[in-house]
Amino acid sequence: MTNPARPCPICSELASTKLPQYSRDGWSVEQCDACAHVYLKNPPGYGALVEDFAWEKTYVDEHQRRLKESPVVYRLDVATRIRHTAFRKSMEDKWRAWFGSGAVLDIGCANSGNDYNGFTPYGIEISKELAVEADRNMRAAGGFCIFGPGAEAIWKFDAAMFDGIVMSSYLEHEEEPLKVLQGAARALKPGGRIYVRVPNFGCLSRKVTGQKWCGFRWPDHVNYFTTADLGRIAGKAGLKVQLLNPVRLPFDDNINALLAHKD
Repeated sequence: MTNPARPCPICSELASTKLPQYSRDGWSVEQCDACAHVYLKNPPGYGALVEDFAWEKTYVDEHQRRLKESPVVYRLDVATRIRHTAFRKSMEDKWRAWFGSGAVLDIGCANSGNDYNGFTPYGIEISKELAVEADRNMRAAGGFCIFGPGAEAIWKFDAAMFDGIVMSSYLEHEEEPLKVLQGAARALKPGGRIYVRVPNFGCLSRKVTGQKWCGFRWPDHVNYFTTADLGRIAGKAGLKVQLLNPVRLPFDDNINALLAHKD
């Protein structure tokens, strides 16, 4: 069931202005009249994300849509991501650099097929099928996965439990991102850090390609963050932001950042 009166997920303002150039198929992308955050006004709801719009169920259709609408741009985007991935550190190496070792919570963990050498892994996953698989993988490494919405499941963990929390390609899907960040701040140990990766609504590519920008995905992307948005919502949760890609940010389709407790 959609929510036609969803307030701004950052400032809770109800008044917003529709952006028809970014809306499609009945999904209304709007801009908050108070803080200018762009978000989906009528998201499908958690139940629909589980049953109808789970990533593993819609990935193939989304791939075909992008390939049909913008074949050259989409192929270049895929090729660029493959090249960048080939020379990047593994996710486990990044975790060691960011968190050291210990307990790590991956929110939106999918089936969680990572190598958890040096970590005790925990997860939250809204897809029932993927959560079952992730739980099996994580239990083999000493942790477990909770099935359910992140904004609810995060509060089931103990306070100050995690050395690190991962939100990679997750917050853009979450209807209640502030509640998740508040829960994450509670569950994070003093000195711990939260990794966040979200599409960069402020990037040049979005301004040039418009509705064809790779960061748009209807209806499961329900928040479109700029760095200012991320700073505001993190601050409300008692967190500060350290950008990991500040130099290339204007040209990067994603924001990569580490969040930590305010001093």
